[in-house]
Amino acid sequence: MTTQDKPGRPPAGHHAHRASGIWRLAMLAALLIAAVIVATFVLLRSLNADGVKERQRELENLALTLAEQTARAIQSLVIIQGDIIDQIETLKIDTAAELATSMGTQSVHQMMREKISGLPYLDAITLIDQTGRLINFSRYWPIPAVIVSDRDYFKSLSTLKGPPMFISEPVPNRGTGTLTIYLAHRFTAPDGHFLGLVLGAMEQSYFERFYSTINLGADGLIALVRSDGALLARSPESAGVAPRGAAARHQVAGALFGRAFKGRVAAGTLDAEARIAAVHQIGDLPLAVVVSDSTRSIGTIIWGRLMPIAIAAGLLCLTIALVSYSVARHILGERAFADAQHAAARKDPLTGLPNRLAFGERMEMLIAAPPAPAPFALFFLDLDYFKSVNDTLGHDIGDSMLTRVADRISRRLGPDVSVARLGGDEFAIVHENMADDARAIDFAEQVIRLLQEPYAIGAHRIAGGCSVGIALFPRDGEDLASLLKNADLALYRSKTDGRGIARVFQEEMERSARERRQLELELHAAWRDRQLYLVYQPIFEATSGTLAGFEALARWKHPQRGNIPPDVFIPVAEETGLILPIGAWALMEACHTAAYWPSHLFVSVNLSAVQFRGTQAFHQVRAALDASGLSPDRLEIEITESTLLHEGPAVRATLDQFREEGITISLDDFGTGYSSLKYLQTLRIGRIKVDRSFVAEVEHSSETRAIVHAITSLAQALSLMCTAEGIETEAQRQIMLAEGCSHLQGFLLGRPGTAEDALRLALADVV
Repeated sequence: MTTQDKPGRPPAGHHAHRASGIWRLAMLAALLIAAVIVATFVLLRSLNADGVKERQRELENLALTLAEQTARAIQSLVIIQGDIIDQIETLKIDTAAELATSMGTQSVHQMMREKISGLPYLDAITLIDQTGRLINFSRYWPIPAVIVSDRDYFKSLSTLKGPPMFISEPVPNRGTGTLTIYLAHRFTAPDGHFLGLVLGAMEQSYFERFYSTINLGADGLIALVRSDGALLARSPESAGVAPRGAAARHQVAGALFGRAFKGRVAAGTLDAEARIAAVHQIGDLPLAVVVSDSTRSIGTIIWGRLMPIAIAAGLLCLTIALVSYSVARHILGERAFADAQHAAARKDPLTGLPNRLAFGERMEMLIAAPPAPAPFALFFLDLDYFKSVNDTLGHDIGDSMLTRVADRISRRLGPDVSVARLGGDEFAIVHENMADDARAIDFAEQVIRLLQEPYAIGAHRIAGGCSVGIALFPRDGEDLASLLKNADLALYRSKTDGRGIARVFQEEMERSARERRQLELELHAAWRDRQLYLVYQPIFEATSGTLAGFEALARWKHPQRGNIPPDVFIPVAEETGLILPIGAWALMEACHTAAYWPSHLFVSVNLSAVQFRGTQAFHQVRAALDASGLSPDRLEIEITESTLLHEGPAVRATLDQFREEGITISLDDFGTGYSSLKYLQTLRIGRIKVDRSFVAEVEHSSETRAIVHAITSLAQALSLMCTAEGIETEAQRQIMLAEGCSHLQGFLLGRPGTAEDALRLALADVV
């Protein structure tokens, strides 16, 4: 026996093999550590970029909000100036003498004082003639002998060059000494020569006080900037009186309004800091709101978030080294790694819950449990309106909400309950030893209440809610596929029945699903074969009884089944996306029909919430008006409160475009939601429609009468038109007239008719 072969000593070849194995393991560990370092570096860079983008989105949202609020303040002044200029043009004033005679009166002075009395940020309104002399002044009577021909706004507007409006830099007010931003609007004589201007004085401190209420952090800066780079107001640090020269203004204008602006501002532009900024123009004015934060401040915040990742990466590298050492001593570590991989494949990475694979395995185990499987209940959960959270607040907020939902459910589960995330915003719960509908519904309602509590995520407070579908084993299916299908059908029923509720599977749901699919196919065929048509229901002025307009309503006459109600086929059209071409057709058809009516009659068209996604709604309306030649002020767009609630800012931006076109916005089914007052406060709604459910009960219910009275009083206080729908009895007509409704609509007054019927009624009303 050779030395190498003696007991207690491994063969020489074994040493070499073991050394080779350890060397390969060391090389693998080194490669893994290098990969972690590289991956961590890439991840940190990506997260840093994501953090900057997130901050940029926050700044852009805030800039949009501040720009809208600033625009409303300035627009109030612009409207007052426009009213005064309209009065001058109506009088056909041609000379300075005529201007002084007609507009230099105490009654005009009083009118100007009244117009600005409700606007505390407006210091005064001044009427100035072509020489720069004050003709009328809302602050004093009699008018002081003041000449402002040396002011920049007078010099700019009196040349008749450029826009008719001028916004000044902040200068000391000659009357009060306070820093004032002047907005001047030029007017001319009928022959076009310069006649004077209307001057509005806005206190600079109003804007700076307003901006100072926004907390952007230590380095946050909000500024009101003119398009030529002049700083009109800022917070913190007042913009003062023309603080920067022409070169500095040029630098600011180039940085903020140039084509090269990508959300970053170099140091020395707004202040000594390099900044990330969001710029949002204020309407069509040469102004913008700039909201910014220093890159240094943002970097500090982001690095605070990234530090744990860097530490974790370092710990991971240390772990790899220790694991490699352990594996070298004990190869059984491979088994642990395999187990970890098995578990990871069955866990949802976002919430930590079991995923669809693990859930399916759990269900199969329960179904096949020996000697006989016990009954259990399967719950499908779908978060209500979660898509709106992702679309309006971003996927990061959506992911945070999903983790909160998972945490709430997990913390309330008992020993017989298991939960999984199936994907997206869908969750599943299995409750063992549950076999009857009542217990299943009670448990589902507990889950619904649990998830209805609002979620505080960052600076956002998000409303919660879910819909639940239930299938019971073995009654509703003895295999996994049947249970999943039937729970999904029950979930669909809960969503179509109003969301926020639970439904147990019933056999008729499967039949309903087949019928709905058949209805989808037939609706597509109906659209292709032109089975859809419009009818027009007349709307009358309440007091005079004269015809005011028509509401266009979509109808479907099925060749075999006859008339299909709109509340049956419209939801199907919305869910399948067919509402987009149908909605465009309805707008085009209604506008073409209305173009033949007398010019004082309007047409009202309903828009679906689906049409407001993207820019569909505005483009469809604009195309219908252009093709028909119908004046925009003869078109009313009807929307529901749910459209405003669930489609969010996209709807409001489109409504702003409609109002700029002169189109009236009507809020349908008013009073049936819970957020109407907020919309009336923030949106310029032109009409509210009292829901027919209130009208139907107003004769017999004092509570309903009180609600109707509150709605009509609110409409009168806000100077809104108010239409009562569903008038079917004379008593209802008299009550709604007495309550102050401006318009009435219903079968008592006129049923929906064809376009020809509407034309005959419109022409008969004129005669």
